[in-house]
Amino acid sequence: MRLAVIPVLILVLITSCISLVEPTQSDETPFEVVLGTVNYPNNLYFPSRIRLEISLIDSDDDILLVNQSIRNPQKFPVNFTLRYDKSEIKRNHSYYIYIELFNENENEPTLTTERVALSDQHLIFNLK
Repeated sequence: MRLAVIPVLILVLITSCISLVEPTQSDETPFEVVLGTVNYPNNLYFPSRIRLEISLIDSDDDILLVNQSIRNPQKFPVNFTLRYDKSEIKRNHSYYIYIELFNENENEPTLTTERVALSDQHLIFNLK
Protein backbone atom coordinates (compact mmCIF):
# COMPACT_ATOMS: atom_id res chain seq x y z
CA MET A 1 0.00 0.00 0.00
CA ARG A 2 2.87 2.36 0.74
CA LEU A 3 4.24 1.83 -2.78
CA ALA A 4 0.90 2.86 -4.33
CA VAL A 5 0.81 6.14 -2.37
CA ILE A 6 4.26 7.32 -3.52
CA PRO A 7 3.36 7.74 -7.24
CA VAL A 8 0.22 9.66 -6.25
CA LEU A 9 2.25 12.00 -4.02
CA ILE A 10 4.82 12.55 -6.77
CA LEU A 11 2.04 13.35 -9.26
CA VAL A 12 0.45 15.87 -6.85
CA LEU A 13 3.84 17.48 -6.20
CA ILE A 14 4.64 17.82 -9.94
CA THR A 15 1.19 19.24 -10.70
CA SER A 16 1.46 21.84 -7.94
CA CYS A 17 4.96 22.86 -9.11
CA ILE A 18 3.76 23.29 -12.68
CA SER A 19 0.94 25.58 -11.61
CA LEU A 20 3.36 27.69 -9.55
CA VAL A 21 5.83 28.13 -12.40
CA GLU A 22 3.24 29.07 -15.01
CA PRO A 23 4.03 32.63 -16.18
CA THR A 24 1.43 35.34 -16.25
CA GLN A 25 0.86 36.75 -19.71
CA SER A 26 -0.51 40.14 -20.54
CA ASP A 27 -2.52 40.81 -23.67
CA GLU A 28 -1.08 44.32 -23.79
CA THR A 29 2.48 44.84 -24.96
CA PRO A 30 3.88 48.33 -24.41
CA PHE A 31 5.66 48.49 -27.77
CA GLU A 32 4.71 48.47 -31.44
CA VAL A 33 7.03 47.65 -34.30
CA VAL A 34 7.40 49.18 -37.76
CA LEU A 35 9.16 47.11 -40.41
CA GLY A 36 10.67 48.78 -43.44
CA THR A 37 13.18 48.68 -46.25
CA VAL A 38 15.45 51.48 -47.46
CA ASN A 39 16.29 51.36 -51.18
CA TYR A 40 18.94 53.12 -53.20
CA PRO A 41 18.45 53.11 -56.98
CA ASN A 42 21.63 51.27 -57.94
CA ASN A 43 22.04 48.77 -55.09
CA LEU A 44 25.19 50.74 -54.53
CA TYR A 45 27.99 49.60 -52.25
CA PHE A 46 29.08 52.44 -49.98
CA PRO A 47 32.81 52.16 -49.28
CA SER A 48 32.86 55.19 -46.98
CA ARG A 49 31.48 55.27 -43.48
CA ILE A 50 27.84 56.28 -43.43
CA ARG A 51 24.89 56.08 -41.10
CA LEU A 52 21.16 55.89 -41.66
CA GLU A 53 18.96 57.78 -39.22
CA ILE A 54 15.38 56.48 -39.04
CA SER A 55 13.01 58.84 -37.24
CA LEU A 56 9.41 58.62 -36.06
CA ILE A 57 7.89 62.10 -35.71
CA ASP A 58 4.64 63.41 -34.26
CA SER A 59 3.80 65.87 -37.06
CA ASP A 60 1.18 67.77 -35.05
CA ASP A 61 3.59 68.67 -32.24
CA ASP A 62 6.78 68.31 -34.32
CA ILE A 63 8.26 65.99 -31.69
CA LEU A 64 10.77 63.21 -32.30
CA LEU A 65 9.36 60.08 -30.66
CA VAL A 66 12.04 57.60 -31.57
CA ASN A 67 15.25 57.53 -33.60
CA GLN A 68 17.36 54.60 -34.71
CA SER A 69 20.84 54.70 -36.25
CA ILE A 70 22.22 52.06 -38.57
CA ARG A 71 25.95 52.51 -39.01
CA ASN A 72 27.80 51.40 -42.14
CA PRO A 73 25.08 49.34 -43.83
CA GLN A 74 27.50 48.75 -46.77
CA LYS A 75 24.93 47.52 -49.30
CA PHE A 76 21.35 48.38 -50.16
CA PRO A 77 18.51 47.55 -49.74
CA VAL A 78 18.61 47.78 -45.94
CA ASN A 79 15.84 46.27 -43.81
CA PHE A 80 15.05 47.81 -40.44
CA THR A 81 12.81 47.36 -37.42
CA LEU A 82 11.76 50.45 -35.49
CA ARG A 83 10.24 49.90 -32.04
CA TYR A 84 8.20 52.59 -30.33
CA ASP A 85 6.08 52.99 -27.21
CA LYS A 86 2.45 52.82 -28.33
CA SER A 87 1.31 54.82 -25.29
CA GLU A 88 2.98 57.88 -26.90
CA ILE A 89 0.71 57.66 -29.95
CA LYS A 90 -2.29 59.99 -29.69
CA ARG A 91 -5.37 59.10 -31.72
CA ASN A 92 -5.97 62.58 -33.09
CA HIS A 93 -2.34 63.18 -34.20
CA SER A 94 -0.52 62.35 -37.43
CA TYR A 95 2.80 60.53 -37.45
CA TYR A 96 5.41 59.95 -40.11
CA ILE A 97 8.71 58.20 -40.56
CA TYR A 98 11.59 59.48 -42.62
CA ILE A 99 15.17 58.43 -43.19
CA GLU A 100 18.35 60.41 -43.70
CA LEU A 101 21.76 59.18 -44.84
CA PHE A 102 24.80 60.94 -43.38
CA ASN A 103 28.46 60.68 -44.28
CA GLU A 104 30.83 60.16 -41.38
CA ASN A 105 31.35 63.28 -39.22
CA GLU A 106 28.73 65.32 -41.09
CA ASN A 107 25.63 66.91 -39.61
CA GLU A 108 23.79 67.60 -42.87
CA PRO A 109 22.21 64.59 -44.60
CA THR A 110 23.58 63.55 -47.98
CA LEU A 111 20.36 61.80 -49.00
CA THR A 112 16.84 61.71 -47.58
CA THR A 113 13.55 59.95 -48.16
CA GLU A 114 10.04 61.28 -48.42
CA ARG A 115 8.01 61.30 -45.24
CA VAL A 116 5.81 58.21 -45.00
CA ALA A 117 2.76 58.02 -42.75
CA LEU A 118 2.99 55.60 -39.84
CA SER A 119 1.10 52.39 -40.59
CA ASP A 120 1.16 48.69 -39.78
CA GLN A 121 2.33 47.83 -43.29
CA HIS A 122 5.91 47.06 -44.32
CA LEU A 123 7.15 50.49 -45.40
CA ILE A 124 9.40 51.11 -48.39
CA PHE A 125 11.70 54.14 -48.53
CA ASN A 126 13.72 55.37 -51.50
CA LEU A 127 16.77 57.56 -50.87
CA LYS A 128 17.05 60.58 -53.19
